[in-house]
Amino acid sequence: MDESPTGCWTNHHSLIQFKNQWYLFYHDRDYSPNFDKARSVRADSLFFNADGTIKKVIPTLRGIGLSDATKEIQIDRYSNKSSDGTSLDFIDTTNRFLGWKTIFNKSNGWIQYNSVDFGKKKFKSVNVKAVSKTGGVLQVHLDNSDGPVIAQLDIPASDDWRNVKASLSGLKQGVHNIAISLKGVNQVEVDWVRFE
Repeated sequence: MDESPTGCWTNHHSLIQFKNQWYLFYHDRDYSPNFDKARSVRADSLFFNADGTIKKVIPTLRGIGLSDATKEIQIDRYSNKSSDGTSLDFIDTTNRFLGWKTIFNKSNGWIQYNSVDFGKKKFKSVNVKAVSKTGGVLQVHLDNSDGPVIAQLDIPASDDWRNVKASLSGLKQGVHNIAISLKGVNQVEVDWVRFE
């Protein structure tokens, strides 16, 4: 793994194997960006090339394990995101314990969240907690940002957070990655996503 872009010394990590999967544990200064000594734990899955060498780990905020599709999925803990068009910030900078939000501010900006467990249930809708001062449109893709669109959410113009629901089409059972993207240019902020 490369040194953290935040300048935190993350390269003295630990490796473990658990149930036939290798994991990399390391740290960063997510909760103390101005003080390098108050660090928080991070973990990512580790994979190997065919010749046995370790594939470089790209740090994520997603972490490890499966996320239950019926629970609120904090997409700000992303696995991957576009280099342009998405950013993260606190929901309320005066009360950081409210957590983070994902800001979509450019057409086709996207964020991907890996390993969502849809099990064998037939889901009918997706629900997001979002806000957009001008109104905007989000699309939910299956597997990656180029994957099929399984839902489109029309976020109403409002200064207040709203729960917005849309029907699903083409969602497959099992474990999948999901990607959320902005359609159009109107900024939309998202707290969480949940499937019903």
